Amino acid sequence: MTPGTAPLDARWLVRLRWAAIAAQVGSIAGTRYLLHAPFPMGPLVGIVGALVVVNVVLALRLRRAKSLPDGLIAANLLLDVAGLTSLLIFTGGAMNPFTTLYLLQVAIAGIMVPRRWSLAVTVGAVAAFGGLLLARPEAIHIWHSAGMFQLHVRGMWLAFALTAGALWYFVDRVSGSLRRRESELAAARLDRERAIRQSALGTVAAGAAHELNTPIGTVAILAAELSEMLAQHPEAQAQADLIREEVRRCRAILGRMRRPSVAGESERETVDLAAWVEEVVGRWSSDGRGCAVELALGARGVSRTIDAEAMRQAVVSLLDNARQAMIAAGRADAIAVSLTDDDGAVSLAVTDRGVGIAPADLAHVGEPFFSTREPGQGMGLGVYLAQGTAALHGGTLTHRSGPGGTVATLTLPPSVIPDGP
Repeated sequence: MTPGTAPLDARWLVRLRWAAIAAQVGSIAGTRYLLHAPFPMGPLVGIVGALVVVNVVLALRLRRAKSLPDGLIAANLLLDVAGLTSLLIFTGGAMNPFTTLYLLQVAIAGIMVPRRWSLAVTVGAVAAFGGLLLARPEAIHIWHSAGMFQLHVRGMWLAFALTAGALWYFVDRVSGSLRRRESELAAARLDRERAIRQSALGTVAAGAAHELNTPIGTVAILAAELSEMLAQHPEAQAQADLIREEVRRCRAILGRMRRPSVAGESERETVDLAAWVEEVVGRWSSDGRGCAVELALGARGVSRTIDAEAMRQAVVSLLDNARQAMIAAGRADAIAVSLTDDDGAVSLAVTDRGVGIAPADLAHVGEPFFSTREPGQGMGLGVYLAQGTAALHGGTLTHRSGPGGTVATLTLPPSVIPDGP
């Protein structure tokens, strides 16, 4: 374990020692002046004063270095053991109920330093406790004289409560740190798996695009010639021109697929989101897909710099999924599309009124090749690619579903992507 990697850093030594010094001062003053316990004040004040000086020196060092070597941390913990032992010698020795505080030093050593150093602190605490049995044996009888036994019992309870509370606090911090670290590792593993899958999909897509490029180019040439041949037939020429437009779109998509990486900044453009969404949805509706759309476009005047083609494919994928859900449910309702702006975070929500997605399936939505459609009706890549597009724009894609339908929400956070080049 290197300095600074422990769940609790060296600054906790300073805080712990200040807390211990405050508790020691309070205990000494209370037992000496309120309960009139026969404790020698001179040595006790001297021990506490020495601990104060040591802690000030340690705090000043940590301001410069921010961390300590493991050996120095262990040495400070042994110093605390020695300080506690010195105080106990003059306040009842092994019969003082606050001997349970040795366990706190042992626990902190187990948390902050490697095994060999924590073992040294443990051996030191055990040896110190044993030494109390030999040092000033007459002090053992203090707590059994002059009516002090009841105070001793209450002190045992207080010492146990303080030790238990301190142990709970530090162990809780450590377990919380470990849970956060495990969560971060799980997220990192998931990101790595997604990157591997996306890389594999990119390789397959690049190969497919390479194979399709030649026949698509042939179709483009023939469509252009057909359009010229049908110059005297406007309706037929319009259909030929539509073929040319669709071929152009196919070639643009193939061009993206052939690149090994995502679109660069040069392919992004700044768009008014409300107008852009209206255009994308309008084109989708006019393609003869047989499904009405209810638009509720807020965020007027809000612009973003986006990869318009990639984002269009993501939105079309969400619309296609909503349409399929409506067909599967036998519903003729319109798909609801809304655009909202919440303190700069722009959200596009696509809502269907289908039967919804089962909770067990909802947990897997967005995984590659996972689909809730019937076999042969989908590859299970639409949502996965849409999630990737959202992530590339600094956003997220979430799904919320119930018996009344599903809401897919694509959100772009504020100030993640600049509004201009």
